[in-house]
Amino acid sequence: MDNKKDLTKELLADCFHSLMMKMPFDKITIKMITDSAGLIRPTFYKHFQDKYEVLEWIFKNEVTDSVDLMLSNHMELDAIVMFCRCLEKDRKFYKRAYQMDPGPNSFEQVLTNYVYHTFLKLADRFSLKADPEHKFLTKEIIATYYTYGLVNTIRDWIMDDKDTVSADDVAEGYKYLLSHSVLDLITLTGE
Repeated sequence: MDNKKDLTKELLADCFHSLMMKMPFDKITIKMITDSAGLIRPTFYKHFQDKYEVLEWIFKNEVTDSVDLMLSNHMELDAIVMFCRCLEKDRKFYKRAYQMDPGPNSFEQVLTNYVYHTFLKLADRFSLKADPEHKFLTKEIIATYYTYGLVNTIRDWIMDDKDTVSADDVAEGYKYLLSHSVLDLITLTGE
């Protein structure tokens, strides 16, 4: 029974994915998804609450499950590469997803929430080197700082129409930024 349920869920997600490649997210209706799948509307609601949940399910299956597996095996730097490669594999879809209206259910918010909670889990696993002079730098503040850096970098890369930078280039660049301060990256005036 679970296999049939999984297949139906995958079918609905595939139909949603196909529709996303043809039209903006806001124009897609549940009826369009179910008609494309050859199913009735109540079947959709047995599997998903709404089309936002379908988008999140696709993201989880295409990206976060693989990344989480690597993180659980203590392969943090490789997980960054995997994250970028998974997004690159379906880059056109994620570009369309980024074009959604901003809001609490937007793709960018789903991505932000995932990255933020991943950084928090890593902070708990590795215990931060706390500096008593900087009480402001809680794990939540640090996670927020790195989340916005990564999410904005990913958004700019996905949305770039030139498509000349590979996932590996993005990942290597991000890993470099993680290990260098801004002072390492700039030439100070007068030197």
